[in-house]
Amino acid sequence: MKKKLIIALLTLIAVAGQAQKHLPEISYSKKPAVLSGRIIKDGAEAPDTIYLRCLQPYTSGMGDALWRTAVPLDSEGKFKADIPMHITTACTVWIGDLHFNCYVVPGKEVSFILNLRKQKRKGLSAALAFDGELPQFNHDFVYAQEHGIDPTGIYQEIEQKRNMGQLHSELPEKSEKGYFDYLDATRERTDKIIDADKHIGTAYREFAKAVNVYMYGSMIPHCGQAIQYAGFDDEAAYDAHAERLRSRIDQYMQGDPWANPVLSYVMWHTPDTGINSYVTHPIKLPDSYQQCYLASKYMEQIGYQKMLLSKAQLDTVRTLMPELDSVVLAYNDRLEQELSFINKQGLSRICSLPDGASDTDDILSVLLKPYRGRPVLLDLWETTCGICRMAFKEMHEKKMELAGRIHFVNIASENSDFATWQNLIPNYVGDHYRLTKQQLQALHHQLPCETSGVPIFVLINADGTIHHAFSGWGNIDKMMKEITPVLK
Repeated sequence: MKKKLIIALLTLIAVAGQAQKHLPEISYSKKPAVLSGRIIKDGAEAPDTIYLRCLQPYTSGMGDALWRTAVPLDSEGKFKADIPMHITTACTVWIGDLHFNCYVVPGKEVSFILNLRKQKRKGLSAALAFDGELPQFNHDFVYAQEHGIDPTGIYQEIEQKRNMGQLHSELPEKSEKGYFDYLDATRERTDKIIDADKHIGTAYREFAKAVNVYMYGSMIPHCGQAIQYAGFDDEAAYDAHAERLRSRIDQYMQGDPWANPVLSYVMWHTPDTGINSYVTHPIKLPDSYQQCYLASKYMEQIGYQKMLLSKAQLDTVRTLMPELDSVVLAYNDRLEQELSFINKQGLSRICSLPDGASDTDDILSVLLKPYRGRPVLLDLWETTCGICRMAFKEMHEKKMELAGRIHFVNIASENSDFATWQNLIPNYVGDHYRLTKQQLQALHHQLPCETSGVPIFVLINADGTIHHAFSGWGNIDKMMKEITPVLK
């Protein structure tokens, strides 16, 4: 009897050990995740506070998407903190200048012990021991990032080079073939890096290989930008290039590589951006990601497009997002309050040029005549310009704050769909004009800015003279450096 019991216990232990080797599907819960642990300090100057940071995995970077808090350590270096995340997500832990990432699970506790003395001698992963949920995976995650076994980092480096226009110099040849040979080699090299290290367990290896496949696919549509559109001299050549991309992506998507449930761990953003328009069938995503995916779509509408959810959408949120509904509904309520405030204060108005204003008039003077005596920020934008709409979103709070000191005058044209323009402008602080194409062209000729693109910002002094004109959007701090001088 004892022998049978021992065998049964050994079997249970073996099964449990095997289960821990693989990464479980993403978890949801209304309960917060819990992170606890102990920091074994290194001398009198050791930190007495740690800092935690999480990105809400369904907010697409909007509003308070970045959650952060400071957590004091007690006399023994211990701490415990609730993390208000309702879905499995990565958490960054900062201890002084040292930081690492680990995954936390809602309704569960992740804990660790970090020996700062040992960290100085042997490195971070050697000094770090995890317990609670995902202990082996979290340790491997830290170890892999420390030792360069990180597919996300590898592809982010490629993306940075591509965005800076530097990638084409590394390609074996500046052509489609050269780009895809480079991508294929990167995917193969990354898999070899993952396979070569025997310290990492099955769970992280499974994760890293899935991420490698995912990141590889997400890079396919950027071929043209990477090779700087070499050889696309006319529309026919570009259309042929787009068709070849569509065929390549269709081939890549066979077998639904993005349906791997492990990818839920990294798919906090909208995963079909840049690829969905190329494939001939709907992208299949992990079942465990569906709540997060739906939430991200609705949050994008609320935060980026500044459009309230319809009654049907609200019903969908309540029905299909049992754990994330409160977060989405809170964002929607917040937008409703903002829009109500804007409307009550008259902070957004549809305006038009005076009757009789022609396409050949001094359009700038006609526009500025009602605003003499106060500075003006003229914003040329179009509804199809994503950067323009991002600028509206990021400037929203500052515009409400400065509404009594400077006029915000927003200019779109017939190039923008009229219905879309009407839907968007009640959400954007300022006076809104819609010019004809001829009026817009005349206005461009009057601006000291060498571009006909958007966004264009023109700062006007209180006496009606142009202070500065510039194109493109950086961030709110840069914009305030431009605005501040005209406010004095």
